[in-house]
Amino acid sequence: MNKHVRWLHEQLPAWVTQSAISSAQADAIRRLYPEPKTALPWGMLIFSGIGAVVIGLGVILLLAYNWQAIPKFGKLGLIFSALLAAHAGGLRLLQAADWRRQLGEALSVLGTMLFGAGIWLVAQVYHIDEHYPNGFLLWGLGALTLAWALPSVAQGVLAAVALTIWGGTENFGFRTAMHWAPLLLAIGVGGLAWKERSRLLLAVVLAGFYFLLLTNSTQDRGVLAFPTAMNTSVLLVALGGFAGRSTRFPNSAGVLRFFGWTGFLVVAYLLSFHDVAEDALRWHEHLVTGRRWLWSSLALYGWLPFVLAMAAWGWTAAGARNRWRETGGALSEQWLLPLTALLTQVLAVALPLIGEGIQETSGVTVAGIFNLISLAVAGMWMARGCREGELRPVILGSLLLLALVAARYFDLFESLALRGLVFLIVGGVLFAEGFFYRRACQRVEQRRGQP
Repeated sequence: MNKHVRWLHEQLPAWVTQSAISSAQADAIRRLYPEPKTALPWGMLIFSGIGAVVIGLGVILLLAYNWQAIPKFGKLGLIFSALLAAHAGGLRLLQAADWRRQLGEALSVLGTMLFGAGIWLVAQVYHIDEHYPNGFLLWGLGALTLAWALPSVAQGVLAAVALTIWGGTENFGFRTAMHWAPLLLAIGVGGLAWKERSRLLLAVVLAGFYFLLLTNSTQDRGVLAFPTAMNTSVLLVALGGFAGRSTRFPNSAGVLRFFGWTGFLVVAYLLSFHDVAEDALRWHEHLVTGRRWLWSSLALYGWLPFVLAMAAWGWTAAGARNRWRETGGALSEQWLLPLTALLTQVLAVALPLIGEGIQETSGVTVAGIFNLISLAVAGMWMARGCREGELRPVILGSLLLLALVAARYFDLFESLALRGLVFLIVGGVLFAEGFFYRRACQRVEQRRGQP
């Protein structure tokens, strides 16, 4: 299309000269078909970035080989000169309005990477024995400061990665839950993603946010991981609905729903195994320990995401009266999420209170419930895809159905005859699904062809 527009702009002066069109008509055509902007030289940017990384690695290896022979002030000079050169070059190129701005951002990111390396090099030069996760925290805060100052999505991604590593090293290396790390990531970097309308940065933030929440919630034998993941996922799907109806950042809806649905389906699938379900939802029985810190963890990870999720879905339900066809019809599977979160919370409270005889079969019962929930989601997706001629829900529903059948093949269907019968039923369902999907596509094509 760009070639045709350029050809049109090249022909307009000749047409005016030949009196084929007037000058006013030529100006009107230029306004209707503006000249395309010069495309970014991605090949040069990519190979320049790779070359810069390779050069940086070569310099680091040379310095490492001769590190002991370099005097202390020489080491510091090398560290700070490389850091200042990368940032100075990056800031100069960032002032340009063309493709050089992207190259300047790459140099600025390289400078931030050198800043992170310099933290440990300075510590080595002066033999500083410090709590090493603090280095990742300082690195992440520096990248976050530049991300807001420039502003820069790439710096935001680097900040999100560094802060996630900081929280992870505190959890895994020192068994310390950094409860404010997810909040710092969500507000500090997530706010930048919202400001810059960057789906990439939002996806990185959500991945790190999930990781930090789960690592924080696993400090007490992992009993809070399942409710935290379930309720957070349900909350994200509700937030995706709000974002889709907003004009500020509507493209974020897909990212929020992706992480929400993925987390929900993973948790529901894991709870469909009776040995997992038997222990996963018994986190409330730890209340009897009376340990004060555990009470705060239960409030922060066991109940707060649940309350927020229920509040968000309550708000959605209150505004769904005028959109009933959208929320209660083709997209009715979304309402399984808050109902499942509510059921999960009820089971977590009820299981420690029931009798010993029932407790022996509670794992099988809970697993059966989550098998039905996952099966209902798969069936609703497949039905919607076949009804409306949409390929994505058909594929997703079919894959979820096959995953459930494959799991139950190994832990439930022990008889070969029963396994064969189940495969016949599933094969028949998939065969019928293909037939109905084709008919739905034909109806959609006919409607499009009507005047």
